[in-house]
Amino acid sequence: MSRADQPRPPLETVTDHADIGDFGIPVSVDDIEITRTVEREFLTALVWAPPSLAASVVRALIGPDRLSLDAPLLYLPGHGAVFALIAGSVHAGAPLRPVDLGPHAADPAAAPAFRNLLMEIASPNPAGPWPLPVDSDLPALAASVVDQWHRRGYQALLERMSTVLIEEPSDTLGAHWAALSAHQRTAEQTRRTILTALADIG
Repeated sequence: MSRADQPRPPLETVTDHADIGDFGIPVSVDDIEITRTVEREFLTALVWAPPSLAASVVRALIGPDRLSLDAPLLYLPGHGAVFALIAGSVHAGAPLRPVDLGPHAADPAAAPAFRNLLMEIASPNPAGPWPLPVDSDLPALAASVVDQWHRRGYQALLERMSTVLIEEPSDTLGAHWAALSAHQRTAEQTRRTILTALADIG
């Protein structure tokens, strides 16, 4: 079956990274380091924040009218896995503290890169590349992560429509554009809802 015959999966703003594997990386090479830095600072601030603040930020991000827990909010898979741990702990009523990352970092079944990531977040270096952000930075860092997710979704949308223009007959272009526009409207509303909730925290 050709690619043109295959059903098109949902956009990255709705589902996971594997969904857009055939359509290219949804951030430029120049943006990857910025994305990595913002995501790492956000996760570090989230783990080190007072539990009540961390819980408020997670609830601003994850919910019925916001993002699902498995949404690709963070671009790097390891970062997404750490956020899933933190969010899961908030929903269980016991937000993770830095010391709680130790058992996960010692898990022999975890990938070495993931264990190292957990240890770096649990032990930020004020003189190193990943210092400890202050509590007041957390809502703004969360908003930056949301904006990065939002922009990746637009990049995925543009790449998807570019592929449609190449592969699909003219009679179907309107329907494809309408479907992509619906994803865009969902992402816009989600972003507005989250940013409003984060502003109320900050």
